[in-house]
Amino acid sequence: MFDQNISKKEKELVIARLEVLSPELHFSVGSDSKNLSRDEMIQQIMEDSAIGKEFVKIDLNFLRALKDGSLMKELIPV
Repeated sequence: MFDQNISKKEKELVIARLEVLSPELHFSVGSDSKNLSRDEMIQQIMEDSAIGKEFVKIDLNFLRALKDGSLMKELIPV
């Protein structure tokens, strides 16, 4: 499972991935349907907020699943 400690390089990677997205993109976070813009999400990551940390963990898990092929196995049943 993913280590709870997020390195500076990991945060930089996730921020770089966000920066290429449209600034009009919004993320729905939590059950209260709070929406954060791309720039607000980047700010949350930079501030090490709970939402920012969770977003980094989710994005890194996505990248790991893409790398090891488990994402494609889930998307395309054999």
